[in-house]
Order: sequence, then C-alpha cells, then structure tokens
Amino acid sequence: MNEPMNHSRRRILLTGGLAAAALALGRGAAAAEGPRLSPDDPQAKALGYVENASSVDPAQWPKFADPSGQNCANCALYQGGDADWGACGIFPGKQVAGAGWCNAWVPAG
Repeated sequence: MNEPMNHSRRRILLTGGLAAAALALGRGAAAAEGPRLSPDDPQAKALGYVENASSVDPAQWPKFADPSGQNCANCALYQGGDADWGACGIFPGKQVAGAGWCNAWVPAG
C-alpha cells in the first residue's frame, strides 16, 4: 500500500520541477526588464521569497542552510549578472533582488 506523499516531499518535488523548467526555458536569456517582484506576490510567498536573504527564517525554510552564502545573485536561475536586480526563470517578467532568496535557490556553476 502506498502512503500519501507528505507536504515537505511535495514542496521538494514542486521546487525541483520548477527549477528544471526555468533552467530549460531561461538559460542564456538576457535579463528582461520588468517590475520588481513583491514578497507579497502569491508565488513569491509560496516559495518564501525575500528581498534580503538575511531575513530568511531557517526554521521555516530548512533548505536555507548557509545564511552567508545563499542569495539570488549566486543562484543558477538568476539572470541579472552583477546587477542589484535581475530576471529569474522562476518568476517570469519580474525582477528579483540579487540579495534576495527563495526556496527554488540552486547553486550556480
């Protein structure tokens, strides 16, 4: 008998699927112009997006393992280069803060 998938496992699978799709669609794309993503945006809230990674609650977001080393600017999905704000494949048409973080963070490189 199969056990129902728990909430954490679903979140991991969803995040992984979103990250893979964003990489496939957004790889090599130039940083698009667009409005800044609001932390109050429903998708941003679902993924725990904050504009400053130092405000992430690791108890709520256990994937945030290294407060000094995880931010949008060093995520594989960030398309802003060295800019303070840039495009992200997870949030099409929106700019995210380079100093920000969300649960879709994937190490660059």
